Amino acid sequence: MPSSLFNYVLFFGGIGLLCFIMLRLGHYYWSYRLNQWAADQELKLVDFRGAKFYEGPSAWVRSDSQHLFRVHVEDKQGKRSSAWVMFGTYWGFSLGLPVTRVIWDDSSQGMS
Repeated sequence: MPSSLFNYVLFFGGIGLLCFIMLRLGHYYWSYRLNQWAADQELKLVDFRGAKFYEGPSAWVRSDSQHLFRVHVEDKQGKRSSAWVMFGTYWGFSLGLPVTRVIWDDSSQGMS
């Protein structure tokens, strides 16, 4: 009986560890993609987080193939700005564009 309990603990501990590793890998992947986007815009990525299903543009109707992030960036002069950055499209393809939509908090900013 104790050996059976040990196997259960080992199994569920392994599942928990695997989930933790997958979450960390996902964070590093999106951090890389967002840093690449910011560098292309001549910006520095300060912080980001994934949007909840009820946040941002197209809230409640985003598909599983759309990934939306709340980003905070800084330009070369040190001015900080915030935006929503979306990867992917509703139907799952974006014709080679890594970022399909950027909505700045200040629409007069002129950054894309």
